[in-house]
Amino acid sequence: MRKIMIMFFLALVYFPFLPASQLEKRIEKISLSEMQSVVEFLAHDLLEGRAPGTRGGELSEIYMRSIFKLLDLEPGFNNAYLQPFKLKGFTIKKLQVEANGINLRYLDDVIGTYAREKKEFELEGDAVFIGFGIKTGLWKWDDYKDFDIKNKIVIARVNDPGMYLSNIFEGKTLTYFGRWTYHIEEAARRGAAGIILIHTDETAGYGWNVVENSWSGEEVYLESDLKNNLRFRAWIKEASLRRILEARKIDLNQLYQRSLKRDFKPVDLGFKIKIGGKNNFRELSNQNVIAHLPGKTAKRIVVSAHIDHLGKDERKRGDNIFNGAIDNGTAVASMVLVAKILKEFEKDLHYSITFLACNSEEAGLLGSKYYVQHTNRDTIIANINFESTPVWERARSIMGIGARFSTFEDILKQLARKEGLEYSYFSMSNQGFFYRSDQFSFGRYDIPAIWISAGEDDESGEKKYTRFWKTRYHTVEDEYDPRWKLEGMKQTIKFALLLIDHLNKNKVVPRWKDRLTFPIENK
Repeated sequence: MRKIMIMFFLALVYFPFLPASQLEKRIEKISLSEMQSVVEFLAHDLLEGRAPGTRGGELSEIYMRSIFKLLDLEPGFNNAYLQPFKLKGFTIKKLQVEANGINLRYLDDVIGTYAREKKEFELEGDAVFIGFGIKTGLWKWDDYKDFDIKNKIVIARVNDPGMYLSNIFEGKTLTYFGRWTYHIEEAARRGAAGIILIHTDETAGYGWNVVENSWSGEEVYLESDLKNNLRFRAWIKEASLRRILEARKIDLNQLYQRSLKRDFKPVDLGFKIKIGGKNNFRELSNQNVIAHLPGKTAKRIVVSAHIDHLGKDERKRGDNIFNGAIDNGTAVASMVLVAKILKEFEKDLHYSITFLACNSEEAGLLGSKYYVQHTNRDTIIANINFESTPVWERARSIMGIGARFSTFEDILKQLARKEGLEYSYFSMSNQGFFYRSDQFSFGRYDIPAIWISAGEDDESGEKKYTRFWKTRYHTVEDEYDPRWKLEGMKQTIKFALLLIDHLNKNKVVPRWKDRLTFPIENK
């Protein structure tokens, strides 16, 4: 008997996960209809793509509030479920861009936004090529030097030098400094009047159709992000820019080569860019939907997913609704099921859990950014974000996008081994996905954060998830399909719950561990 007891004790020490926990048993009971229900509603045509400030967007807010109430979760913002915030919306109705005397065609050559409350606008400035427009001490890189770009219209490459030089930045893995959002932020800090980003499929990571679908409708901004001199933000096709430069006998390839050197300085191109057009603008209300599940401590984990999408394009004939079933209906459904199951196990929670259904992610992570700026960050130990959760068969691996920066990765690898799965890295790391969804709003404010997902490696050997990003992302084809097996979604939900369970049982606080490739705010 004594020998049996010793063996049992050793089993508990070395194999603590042998018996399936009650949580794991509950996870296995997640039904297909449970997973389908939220996606099916959010992706319905009647919600018209859930754009901020539209009827469909407001319906998604009301729906999420009702879901949180149904789950008997506490209100998460000042005794309410809704956290309102104001946005400024701008829609180009007519755009004329002339560079070096050459007229550019709206949508065919250039797409942009004039972010000021003027029905008719004009802007003129000297054209300056700023290379990548990056300044960071991490790699001792400064494209600006002492060049004054105030009131000028700058032309910038997207991505970062690591795409071409493997020994600098992070090689082909995109850093935050390569994201188009960073290039715009830095130009705004330096007083530029406008910025035009050079588009190629390779450097942007997606085709011109994605830029057109994402930028040709209403663009929305937090008012605080407009307190600068930057009035015009745009993309230009590389071939269109070449045509302009060749007329002045300027070789764009030579400019590119110069921009790969640390001694690069901005280049005054010797011509002006004239911009004019007509603009609609409005102030609109947007709301994050927030619920709370108290644990034994006020320290909390924020679980998030964005509820907005691109709305609809009135110019398109036929199907013109960007339903956003995968981006981001499946992710919201995953968050809801995590909330439902954690509510059933609330007595076991050490950490409190906040559920954040955030808005205006597609406009630049605005809802999550506003939330993080206006909450008590000292109580948040981590963020676990769902984004575009896969809907097909089971995967052979689990991945945590951004987990490599923190001890999150060690935990996920341990959990994957226990479940007999691999831990994988997103094959599209050259597109900077960590910086492209709401986990980054937490990360940049010094809160360890990840986007959790089943991997790309389907058990059948296919890579449907990878194909989605290359073919259906930000198109009207991202629609709900009742034939989806949703096994990848179930895996994602499972690992999110196992991760939260691990943090709770072991009272773990995730920590940063590697050199961060993005700046931390307020430091």
